[in-house]
Amino acid sequence: MKPVFSCLSVGSLLYIVYVCAESVPIPENVTMTSLDMGLALQWDPPQNTTNQLFNYTAEVKLWRDYEPVCVCSSSLRCDFTYNVSIFGFYQLRVRTELHGETSDWVETGEFAVDEITEVSAPHVQLSSRKGQTEVDITDPPMRRSTLRDVFTGVSYLIRFWEKGEAEKEELIRDQNRIMLPNLEPLVNYCVEVAVLYNKRTSQFSNTTCVTNSPSSEVEPWLIAVVLLVSLLVVLVAIVLIFLAVWYGYQGCRIIFPDTKLPENLKQFLSQQSQSPILSAMQESTQLKEHFHELRIFHTEPDSSQDKPQMEGSGIQTEKDESCTGADVTQRSEDRSETASTTSEEQHLLAE
Repeated sequence: MKPVFSCLSVGSLLYIVYVCAESVPIPENVTMTSLDMGLALQWDPPQNTTNQLFNYTAEVKLWRDYEPVCVCSSSLRCDFTYNVSIFGFYQLRVRTELHGETSDWVETGEFAVDEITEVSAPHVQLSSRKGQTEVDITDPPMRRSTLRDVFTGVSYLIRFWEKGEAEKEELIRDQNRIMLPNLEPLVNYCVEVAVLYNKRTSQFSNTTCVTNSPSSEVEPWLIAVVLLVSLLVVLVAIVLIFLAVWYGYQGCRIIFPDTKLPENLKQFLSQQSQSPILSAMQESTQLKEHFHELRIFHTEPDSSQDKPQMEGSGIQTEKDESCTGADVTQRSEDRSETASTTSEEQHLLAE
């Protein structure tokens, strides 16, 4: 009886240990992901455990010891991006927790972030001018550092093709600005780009299309026509400017004439102040009047009537003679003065 009982006791103990060990199952499908130098560990909840809310703890191994990063978390993902450096080797692990009980650890292998990380697609922008299409590539942003600080020898794989065609051409360039060769003008081309790093290829960018602009090359006959037209335009402009200046000058001469007086007229005008006639006219002096004395004799009348008449007639005769003489003298003086004035005017005009 004792051996049978001992066997039953050992079996029961082993069953109890097995049940306790399996009371908290481990997480399923534990995977490690790294994109653009980010690092995360994700998993699925244990299978056949419906209506149970598990918690999880994830840790990272730094040198020899593990350090917890996500403790008693209900999330199925733990981010280790800022707990590791760009270069170095690390190891991750995770376990399930339920009502104070824990499962076994599920560990990853040892890895380096720069060796396992994937690079996302670059940003591509196209522009076309003068018959050429330029591809402008922008590196994807890294969560830690930059692409060229992490990787050396980064290059780009460019694929381009005419829209609607299946055949694609490929280029590999180190520069992030590339001119696509051998493109036809006014044709729509499409481009996609991937980053080449550590002998791996990143995701391809979205397909971007653009219509190639007309060529900047000009036909020789067109250049000759343009030069000829330009020459004609310049000649016409010169002629018009000359005519405008000439007619403007003539109009100014008509409006503001530049006339010159004859020399004799200038001299005559300069001697106006010396002319006695003009001086007399400017002074406006009155002419001197000439007169003769008139005398009247009066005698007493006689008895005889004839005598007084004779005497009266004699007086009258003398008076008439004196008046007549005065008139003749006045006329002669006026004539002489007029003659002298006329001679002076003729002399001035002759000068």
